[in-house]
Amino acid sequence: MESFNLYREAKDQYEKLIPEKNDGLILLSLYAKYKDKDFTEENIISITNKIFKDQGNNKFERSRTEYNRNNTIILRLQESFLWRNETKRTYQFKKYGLELCQNVEKRLIEKYNPAKIKRFFDQLHKSLTEYIEADKDFNEWIEDHFDLRMPELISQIEILDQQVNESVTDFKVNIKSEDQSILYILKEIEIRLEIIKEQSSELKNAFQISYDIDELLTDILQKNDSYNYIENIQKVQKFHDNSRSQLEQVSKRIEKIKPRIREFIYDFNKKDFDRKTNKFIYYLLEKSFVKREKSMKRIQFPNNLSGLKVKSIEHSPTLNIIPIREISPKLPVEIIKRNIDIPKRKELLDKTIKWKQDKERIMYWTNFAFQELEEKGSLVFTPLFFKIVDKDRLAIALKTAHSVLRKSTKLKPLYKVQINQTPVNHTLNKTISLWQMTIQKQ
Repeated sequence: MESFNLYREAKDQYEKLIPEKNDGLILLSLYAKYKDKDFTEENIISITNKIFKDQGNNKFERSRTEYNRNNTIILRLQESFLWRNETKRTYQFKKYGLELCQNVEKRLIEKYNPAKIKRFFDQLHKSLTEYIEADKDFNEWIEDHFDLRMPELISQIEILDQQVNESVTDFKVNIKSEDQSILYILKEIEIRLEIIKEQSSELKNAFQISYDIDELLTDILQKNDSYNYIENIQKVQKFHDNSRSQLEQVSKRIEKIKPRIREFIYDFNKKDFDRKTNKFIYYLLEKSFVKREKSMKRIQFPNNLSGLKVKSIEHSPTLNIIPIREISPKLPVEIIKRNIDIPKRKELLDKTIKWKQDKERIMYWTNFAFQELEEKGSLVFTPLFFKIVDKDRLAIALKTAHSVLRKSTKLKPLYKVQINQTPVNHTLNKTISLWQMTIQKQ
């Protein structure tokens, strides 16, 4: 059976599925006014005329042309978006049209809310912990919790990115403006970008708990039935990676445009100062005149300007009085002795060193695996896994497997992962087994 081809199917149906601008605005106006209630053809025509008038498109429309236009639009909207009740001679939204308008409305009224995102992540982490402790099905957690929260999490990042786009657009429009209030507008944009950057930082902090979720996913991979969950684990990790990358991208875009705004403000201030100075000089040259007083000539400035006072460049001696308390010897300050918890400090240091050593070993084995993959074109990972167990520890082998699998999935166009679900046991410790996993260069 031939697989579904979205492009081929949508090519002929596109105009029916995605309304053109005016049609879309008519649908949104009808939705805003009537929602899922009935409305008449007169209601549609009234809204259509208002929209075309607002767009400036019907200034010279004749009544006959306007009548034909409205009929064409109504027939076009009935194809995918509106039902017509022949008996009652009324119209109503089809399910597809209603959902389209609802999605647009939701997107436009949705606000940025990092506290809500942090709450979502806390709930995801808590529910996943409970599922693991109760030995429940991880795939059920994906359906009942992760899939429900993911659209909201994605939309928050998109809201931030949209705010940056709007600020960039405003900046591009306003630098071409000759309006005298442009400086105030640009400073407003700079403040707005700073707020967005802070919001991006807040969202990053809310996403920090995603690292804890990743750790829980690593624990799931150590279970015997983890092969049932690999696809969904990759789905969660890919979402986390993409979200962190997108937030970083938002911050970088802000960092790129802010210096341009400051540079423009500086240049504008400099040019504005020069312009005002030149204007003042021209005013003086035009309005001033020479006035004779007895044997002397003086420059007379315009009436609304006072004479210029030239101050002496020599400084007069100044008497400085210094209070005694500021030069008298200060009393010795008692040194506070701090007590250091040596055992706790040593424990923390040991944990940090162990974490660093584990990270280095995982990085070493990951690089080793991909080096062999580059040289030979393919890598049978199972023997390497047992080699890591023998030379290091099981925990290092598991985290290396997770690292290799994650990197291979991230670079999917370059590598292909094949998994044979037949378990292979360790030669010495029969309790340790692993599926046969092969990675090949594409």
